[in-house]
Amino acid sequence: MQKSYFILFVLLAFNNWIYSQANDCTNAIILCGNTPVGVEPNGIGFDEFSLPGNFVPPCYSFNTATVWFEINIDQAGTLGFDIVPGNGTDDYDFAVYGPVTDCANLGRSIRCSSTNPQNAGVSANTGLNATETDVTEGPGGNGNGYLQELTVNAGERYYLLVDRAIGAGGFSINLNVTATFPETPDYNTVQDIEVCDVVGNNDGFYDFNLASQASSITSGHPDSQVSFHASLGDANLDQNPLPNTYTNTTANRQTIYARISSRTGPCSSIETFDLIVNRDPVYINPNQLYICNVTTVENYDLAALNDQITGSDLDLNITYYSSSIDAFTNRGAITNINVPFSGIEIFFNIRNTATGCIITDSFRLDYEYGPILSQPDPLIYCRDDNTTLTYDLSDIESEALNGLDPDDFDTYFYESTANRANDVDRLPISWDASANSRTLYFRTINSATGCYTDGSFDILVVDSPDYAFEEIQYLCIDDPNPFTLQIDAGFTRYEWSTGQSGATLNSITVNQPGTYSVTAFNSYGCSTTKTTQVLASERATIVDVEVVGLNYPQNEAIINVTGQGAYEFSLDNGGYTSNNSFTGLSRGYHTITVRDLNGCGSVQSQAFLILDYPRYFTPNGDGYHDTWELIGLNEYPGAYVRIYDRYGKLLKELSAQDARWDGTYLDKILKPDDYWFELVLPEGARVTGHFSLIN
Repeated sequence: MQKSYFILFVLLAFNNWIYSQANDCTNAIILCGNTPVGVEPNGIGFDEFSLPGNFVPPCYSFNTATVWFEINIDQAGTLGFDIVPGNGTDDYDFAVYGPVTDCANLGRSIRCSSTNPQNAGVSANTGLNATETDVTEGPGGNGNGYLQELTVNAGERYYLLVDRAIGAGGFSINLNVTATFPETPDYNTVQDIEVCDVVGNNDGFYDFNLASQASSITSGHPDSQVSFHASLGDANLDQNPLPNTYTNTTANRQTIYARISSRTGPCSSIETFDLIVNRDPVYINPNQLYICNVTTVENYDLAALNDQITGSDLDLNITYYSSSIDAFTNRGAITNINVPFSGIEIFFNIRNTATGCIITDSFRLDYEYGPILSQPDPLIYCRDDNTTLTYDLSDIESEALNGLDPDDFDTYFYESTANRANDVDRLPISWDASANSRTLYFRTINSATGCYTDGSFDILVVDSPDYAFEEIQYLCIDDPNPFTLQIDAGFTRYEWSTGQSGATLNSITVNQPGTYSVTAFNSYGCSTTKTTQVLASERATIVDVEVVGLNYPQNEAIINVTGQGAYEFSLDNGGYTSNNSFTGLSRGYHTITVRDLNGCGSVQSQAFLILDYPRYFTPNGDGYHDTWELIGLNEYPGAYVRIYDRYGKLLKELSAQDARWDGTYLDKILKPDDYWFELVLPEGARVTGHFSLIN
């Protein structure tokens, strides 16, 4: 006899289960054909082993993680199975009871396995097969996990108790049978229910009509009935049926289990289908579009809006219509339209080609003009020796809008008209650039309509005033007239550190030394500030002139002065020098002029005498050097000079009134020779010297 193979998948999870009904023998899962199995029990339900005719499995003590299965034999044959842990490691035990009539009279188990696969060193799979001869094994390392299969007869009923002794995973059952089970009821193919999320919130939830789905499944099969469940366990146990109108609890797609049972037989079949909520097409409605700055009726290319509305989604197809009726009836589609001056409402359908969902919507097309702008004043910046400047463009928009609400507009700035036309290289509001005059360009866009107006404005980079103002100036404190500080005329305004200011006040007078500054403004408001230090100075006061004579060529005059100035000196109106001492002076009268270098004037000394004598004379009557005299002796009344020959003989005595000697003694010309003199000054000072008489 050929065996048939059925696979029953059992999904078990034993943590945090809350169900209204536990799986026990009375509510055992009936195995019919290839019905999928997946129960999640909570506890053991009713304790069948408390009844007098039922006996616990002899090979182990079952815990609360149990599942009961009911097996009804329709035609005789063999019954074997594999219990396969999902993770390949969990330890499952089992017991088989039968043949019996019901759970109240189970009797003793006819198969019992509690082998621990880890201790026994065997696979975690366990069950019944055709090669084994033992009917019980375990616990611990005893056995290999498999027992002898059953030979069953038609009409018999068996119960399989499965227990997870160690682990936390699920298991599957592979049925290896030659016997057959009762047939499942007839029904129509179960289809997914697919809808579009037309409620409007596009949240992926929908109120499904499950009653209509039940009719589709059982139509033409009056012996079949159907209930719907949210889990396979509920479907197996026939508990927690879903209402006829059901809102999916998992957005967009949820699997539902349909339990299809016979009205007359014990078997049921479980099928799955999906509740699919296709989201409405996601698109961007422009709502309001404007045609800007035109004077004639415009033909508008609607197809150019496709990517903007669909977001370039290739699954979305868009068609346009001139009326809502055309849109709803899907006829008369257009790709462009002549827009009347009164504007027009355009309707469109967006269809998702993947789901078939479609949405009808509309937007308006109207005419509009860009804002009326005023010409902004030039931005004026002072160069101030800078090579770069930071230009603040923040006030240009408000000037151009001239009272319009700036919140309604966006303004962008560009260096060229080409950049503006292509909207590239927008300038920041605070823009760093070279310190040069230039023209900038801007575009002001109505943020509601998108219509714009272009404009431009100038940036003027102006040089600051340039003028001369000496860093140091001198105030002559002995000058009764006020001292004037002055810069160039012709600037717009002057402000002095003294607090004086005015449009023509390019000079002020001061009478005290100190530090003074002036700021000059040009017509653009650019300014330059310069500072001067006014120092005190004055003409010199001559204290005296110290004279050293009778010592040619070392005759010397030293002039001593006082004053706050810086002085230089000139002898007998000659060139000036910073040295107040003059040497090599000739005999006779001299003057020294003292000049203030800071411009406070000059003062001249009284004439002073350099007393000296010639070193030789020639009394030959030729009119040159015929006499010897002490020049200036007349300035010393009471002084006298005595002349001697080399032997000390007194030859002549000269008075201050007659200080000349003609070279004679006793009316005779003396021979050439050296002669000595003695000068006796009135205060008693004596000076001696010698000279030569030469023929």
